[in-house]
Amino acid sequence: MKVLFFGRNECEFTLKAINHLNRLEFEVTSVFSRERGEVLPEEIGSWIGHYIFCFRSLYILPKTLLDRAKIAAINFHPGSAEYPGSGCANFALYENATQYGVTAHLMNEKVDDGEILECRRFPILEDDSVDSLLGRTHVKMLDLFFDITSGISSGADDYIKGLIQSANHEKWSDKNRCLKDLEKLSIVDLGVSEPELKRIIRATYTKLFPPKVMIHGYEFVLKPDNTTRKSNLR
Repeated sequence: MKVLFFGRNECEFTLKAINHLNRLEFEVTSVFSRERGEVLPEEIGSWIGHYIFCFRSLYILPKTLLDRAKIAAINFHPGSAEYPGSGCANFALYENATQYGVTAHLMNEKVDDGEILECRRFPILEDDSVDSLLGRTHVKMLDLFFDITSGISSGADDYIKGLIQSANHEKWSDKNRCLKDLEKLSIVDLGVSEPELKRIIRATYTKLFPPKVMIHGYEFVLKPDNTTRKSNLR
């Protein structure tokens, strides 16, 4: 079976996913994304096959491409059905959710909207940060990818129909957030209370994208103090 695989550049989980597809003897064409907003490569313009798999990809695929998958186009989403869109882990932490998950679903012209094949949930720990939660998320998502692609290899479209039927109780939340929502969450109001500040820091802090304060057009970002293990604004 011919597969068009979309993954992320320099991602160990992406490489493991491709190796798994090769072991299953799919005929794989791979496309890697580096950043949001990239233009799809011209060489896939004529691709026609059986499946499209998206795993940690930053591309938004047009319906014209999705329709070229004769059996199914499947996305592996790094969030449970309660958290479609962007910033999934961030908002789960901000809302003090007790569980999170990963979701495999059919793709259509909308983001995180297609029929759900499976949603696997796991606990959020009290000391979880964005990095620790995402780390476990990617492991769980790879496990889900292994299981579903293995099932497809042996059961094809009948297997997918069975998954849809088993997951018919799962529904996407209508809170489909975008990057602007995450950006808004990471900007700290000067009048913020201490509990709310801690909540924002837990939900948004990473080394590459720390929360920040905007004052008269100047940006002040959160810097961890490795000596005292406290956080200071600079």
